[in-house]
Amino acid sequence: MSKPATQSSDGAGTSDLDLDVRFHAIDDAEPFYRYGLGGYHPVAIGDRLGSRYHILHKLGHGSYSTVWLARDQTLQRLVAVKVCTADASPRESEILSLLKNLSEVDDDGDGGALGRGMIPTLLNTFRIDGPHGAHTCLVTDVGRCSVHEAKRRGSYAPLMLPVARAIAAQLILTVAYLHDLHLGNVLLRLPQEFHLWSDEELLVRCGEPELEPVQTFDDKPIPPGVPLVATLPVWFPMERINKLPLSDAHVVLADFGESYRPSQESKFECCTPVHCRPPENRFEPTKPKSFPSDIWTLACAVWATLAQRSVFEMFWSTEDNVTWMQVQALGKLPDEWWEKWDARSKDFTEEGQPIRADDSPVYTFDYQFEDAMQEGRRRYKMETMDSAEKEALLAKLRPMLAYKPEQRCNVKEVLGSEWMTRYAMPDYEGMRARDELQVRRAPPAK
Repeated sequence: MSKPATQSSDGAGTSDLDLDVRFHAIDDAEPFYRYGLGGYHPVAIGDRLGSRYHILHKLGHGSYSTVWLARDQTLQRLVAVKVCTADASPRESEILSLLKNLSEVDDDGDGGALGRGMIPTLLNTFRIDGPHGAHTCLVTDVGRCSVHEAKRRGSYAPLMLPVARAIAAQLILTVAYLHDLHLGNVLLRLPQEFHLWSDEELLVRCGEPELEPVQTFDDKPIPPGVPLVATLPVWFPMERINKLPLSDAHVVLADFGESYRPSQESKFECCTPVHCRPPENRFEPTKPKSFPSDIWTLACAVWATLAQRSVFEMFWSTEDNVTWMQVQALGKLPDEWWEKWDARSKDFTEEGQPIRADDSPVYTFDYQFEDAMQEGRRRYKMETMDSAEKEALLAKLRPMLAYKPEQRCNVKEVLGSEWMTRYAMPDYEGMRARDELQVRRAPPAK
């Protein structure tokens, strides 16, 4: 609920945050302790960034950025402005510039032109100075919301099968470009005409920005350089997730800060949500990430798109809980990993069999398929997968989720799988055909 508040982005006179000041958390807002040296830049509704971008609404935030909806006053269109923290790596700007200029960017040539269609266009970059340092700003087209957020707001109702297949196909086509793939950084695309909305039309459709006062524990004064209010993300009107039409299933990728090229550089740290991380990240942390790591996270993202919940996610997803789910679904870990997992004896025999103290289910692949993919659709009176599609889907996912990276299938094998060619791609191509038909039917521009 919005509370009366005034907004300020005054940040004069600060270099770092007083560590004795603690802030009350605000749902959907960034952590305010990050407004210190190297952290977020204070931005307010009405600010003008880079001399041409007038801030109208907030789109969201990440660990290393806040993202704002702005009017480009030079081109008179709506854009997204990502204001990176002062300590953020310049990697995302470099990657987007590379993708903009290269016709082929994937190491094995597996991405293709279809995948490049989901890459956001980098419209501009600039830098601003603030109380916490210098900040890189990236300007792109505006995405609607993440698939994860759309599912969350829709109480995790399932997508209609054609829509889920079309989105999953796009994830598979784009894995060559994004190496931190999960539904939080996959955005649903807004209609093409959105960027032409006037400021007045934006407010009519989406409402005024929602502001919440920032509060500290013990009523300590808010330090300079910290916004006085939190700006909550705008919500663009859309169908409830279980009624989302195929025409709205286009996605665009976001957050390329974790992208890299395994053939040219080594990367060890993994910032992917814990329930999507490949097991080698836990059990072999000294080995660099590789394309097989992406195959694992891709399988998790495809499952989460088709189902009501992620395959290895629990209400409280600790490393041990996620490993517990993996063993339930996939069986015993490789011996050298099994010996490293100290918590194994609490719930499993040494042969990897679950120890069941009651009638609780074993979360096998087949059990989760019925519970998370089929049952939800039955409750919503939606189409379910037939046995042939189930067999094709699980035949694709199982080799993607092989424990050992070297035993996982590659991108070409995923693209050529029966489920991709017989089920997912036809719905994706049907979505594109509808778009082309709408373009042909549209009246000519005056």
